[in-house]
Amino acid sequence: MTTAEFIAACYWPSLVIAAFALLKARNTAAFPFVGKIVFALVIVCLGLAIFYDKSSVIAVNDVHVGLVLFGLAVAGSQLRQPPLYGSWRDKAKALGSMILIVLLGSGLAWYAGRMLFLDHLTSRIVVEGRVDRTWRSTSRSRADYLVSIAGQTVKVTQPLYERLEKFRPAVRVEVGRGSDYVYEIEYLSN
Repeated sequence: MTTAEFIAACYWPSLVIAAFALLKARNTAAFPFVGKIVFALVIVCLGLAIFYDKSSVIAVNDVHVGLVLFGLAVAGSQLRQPPLYGSWRDKAKALGSMILIVLLGSGLAWYAGRMLFLDHLTSRIVVEGRVDRTWRSTSRSRADYLVSIAGQTVKVTQPLYERLEKFRPAVRVEVGRGSDYVYEIEYLSN
C-alpha cells in the first residue's frame, strides 16, 4: 500500500471520528479547541480530495462516495422547508425550485452511486495486451489519465500512468464497469 492509498483509506474514517468528537465535546469547555482541530482536519481532507483525487483508486472512490453524500444532502435539504405562503405564483415558484433542487441532488447521488455499484458489485472487464498509447484528456475541470490497451481506452491513476507511459509493457488489467478505472494490473512478460 502506497502513502497515497493509505491517506485515501483514512479519509472517511477521519471525518467520522471528527464528527463524533464534535458531538461528544458539544456543550463543554473543550468545544472551541476541538472545533479548531476538526476545522483544520476538514480543510486538510478537502485539500487532499481536491488536489490528489487521481493519486490512487481509493481516492477516486472517496470522491464518488463524497458525491453520493453531497447529492443526498442537497436532496434532503428540501425536506425541512417551511410551509409555502403567499399567492399561488409564489407557491409555484417555491415548489418548482424545491423540486429542481431535489432532482439535481438525487441525480448527482444516482450518478456517483451507479459508478460505485458497477465498479464494486459487478464483474470487472478484463483487458489484455500491450499499452499502445498514453495521453491526458483536457476536460473542463481536471485532466484524466488515459491509456489505450489493445485498442481499448481505460482510465488510470497518476502513478500508474507514469509507469505505463515510460515502459509501455504488455499488461492484463481489470477495469471497473462504472468509472472505467483500472483496479488490478498484472504485468505480462514481453
